[in-house]
Amino acid sequence: MLLDIIENHSKLLSSKCSVGKWTDTLEQKEQEALNTLINNSKLNASSLFAAIEQQVKLPFKLTTFRSHMRGYCSCQH
Repeated sequence: MLLDIIENHSKLLSSKCSVGKWTDTLEQKEQEALNTLINNSKLNASSLFAAIEQQVKLPFKLTTFRSHMRGYCSCQH
């Protein structure tokens, strides 16, 4: 029983946020390019989000995107 609880919490920690799941659908080169921007203090996440959203409909909002790009989301833990 205790092991089940620990394993369930472990799965939650290793799950990806909606940005990480979306990123998995991109081509490899796009994934790599986006990943180079994670935790980059010079990145303007709002500007990048707006530019991407002009090209494709994103399944998440700016706050989620910003958290992912700053490394605060569940993908990064």
